Amino acid sequence: MDTGSALIGLFIVLAAAIGLAAGWFLASLAAARQFAEREAALVSESQLQLAKAQAEVSEAQGQARLLQSERDKLQLEQSSGKSLEDRLEPMREALEGLRKQSHNAEVERAKTAAELRTQIDGVQRNYASLETATKQLVAAMSSGQTRGQWGEMQLEQLLEHSGLVEGVHFRRQDSRVTETGGARPDVVVDMPGGGEILIDAKFPFDAYWRAIQAQDQEAIDVNLRKHAEDVLARAKELSGKRYWESTTSPEFVVMFLPLESLLSSALEVNGLLLQEVFARNVVLATPTTILGMLRTIQFGYQRKLMADNAEEIRAAGAEMLNRLEKAVEHLSVLRRGITGAVKGYNDFVGSFDSRVMVQARRMKELGVVSATELDIPADITEALRDSRTELPSGEESSKDSDTDR
Repeated sequence: MDTGSALIGLFIVLAAAIGLAAGWFLASLAAARQFAEREAALVSESQLQLAKAQAEVSEAQGQARLLQSERDKLQLEQSSGKSLEDRLEPMREALEGLRKQSHNAEVERAKTAAELRTQIDGVQRNYASLETATKQLVAAMSSGQTRGQWGEMQLEQLLEHSGLVEGVHFRRQDSRVTETGGARPDVVVDMPGGGEILIDAKFPFDAYWRAIQAQDQEAIDVNLRKHAEDVLARAKELSGKRYWESTTSPEFVVMFLPLESLLSSALEVNGLLLQEVFARNVVLATPTTILGMLRTIQFGYQRKLMADNAEEIRAAGAEMLNRLEKAVEHLSVLRRGITGAVKGYNDFVGSFDSRVMVQARRMKELGVVSATELDIPADITEALRDSRTELPSGEESSKDSDTDR
């Protein structure tokens, strides 16, 4: 019984152990299933999280690539922009210089426009003044006396420009008597070597002025022909006065026309006008030609003055030679006196040395003491300069001797 009880007890213990083991095993299987399920859930969740993280990483990488692309693009743009800026810098400087030049040009244009406007205003005022003066001149020229005075004034101005002096080289309104009666030319010009040139001013203007104002060619031609006739008529009138008969003048008188066009327009109509007036001992002269004649006369006066001065210089030179001859005579007398004085001085020194100083030295040897040392003056050995210059009349002075050079 004891053994059976022990076996039963052992069996019971084994059964309990096996039940416990089975319960533990079952509990372990349940726990394993739970763990597996938990693990599967965790793996699934981890996979979801991993997929989500991978998606986020992929998205982040995409964003990073996009940012890198944008960064590279920005850097490229910045590099290109800097290179372009460097390339555009000379153009920008050129444009700035062009802008400054344009500004300066605009300033200069405004300044020039203002100056031009001022000049235009001045020209307009001068034109108005000139127009007024022209009307006054035309009104004045309508009077024959006024025209004559104006012609004389022109002649006086030409005389002043030529260098001739009134009262010395020419005279105005110098009355004289001829075979035809009294005569008084406007100007009498004295010639340097003698003789006179007679000048009378004439101003035929009426027909010439009508020709200028005429509109059609026929009226112009008619008035110009009338003007040439007026010039010839004034020459005939002047020739009839025969001024040259009462003077040492050549046989002609100068008819002065104060305008160059007065003569040229008349010559266009009458080509033989000069020949016709020359035949009447009349020379037609305009300001140009008469100024040349007056300048020639003034040049003649200059040459005459030089000739007169040359004669005075010759006379002064002759007088100076005469005075030099007297001075040379006095110098010769003075030289002879100086030569005699030098000879007398040297003779005195020689005699003094041979007669006085010998005795003085003898007394010094005998013990006579003197307060000062007695020295004899030296001889004069310098020779006087021997000049052989002669000043004969009409001959050249000779040169000094070789010792004087």
